[in-house]
Amino acid sequence: MSAGRYLRGFGLRSEYDVIVAGGGVAGLSAAIFLGRAGVSAAVFDRAESSLRRVSRVNNYPGYPDGVGGSALLDLCLQHARRFGARIIDERIQEVCLSPPGFTVRAGADEAWCRFFLLASNKRTDLAQSLGLALVGFGAKFVGVDERGETVVPACYAAGRITGLPSQAVVSAGSGARVAIAIIERMRGAYYVDHDV
Repeated sequence: MSAGRYLRGFGLRSEYDVIVAGGGVAGLSAAIFLGRAGVSAAVFDRAESSLRRVSRVNNYPGYPDGVGGSALLDLCLQHARRFGARIIDERIQEVCLSPPGFTVRAGADEAWCRFFLLASNKRTDLAQSLGLALVGFGAKFVGVDERGETVVPACYAAGRITGLPSQAVVSAGSGARVAIAIIERMRGAYYVDHDV
């Protein structure tokens, strides 16, 4: 991990529309879509994505010669930042219901969000702390509806933690789909992100 890639601490801002637990392609894809829609998002990540250990991703569109897992994630980080996502180099220690949203604690800081997005298959502890049952093969996934929402209102999940195949392109699509669902819920209307 290069110095300065992540912001340390997050005491400067304590409220976000969406807090994302996990900075793999699902979480970063969601952050890109959220940012483009003007939704404030913070991604909590300690560079633990399994994709960082992949030497070459050969099935990600746009990279006919493949791309290194770390290189792909670094590009996704840049992209998310470009549209205003805050990337925070902290591990979420606790998430609690705090109607009408959630309180997240990491290090010595706390933040509140209206929507919480689980985007790391390594954070089933956060899912369980919210009362979510683990389901599927090996009981290590979170059940979601067709829009990515769990049974806990305003808590969403995307990527591998939902039982999707462990493929970067599938997780990226899942993150985008869930971000759009959150945006539509916030706006109460259909949303599409067209390039100009």
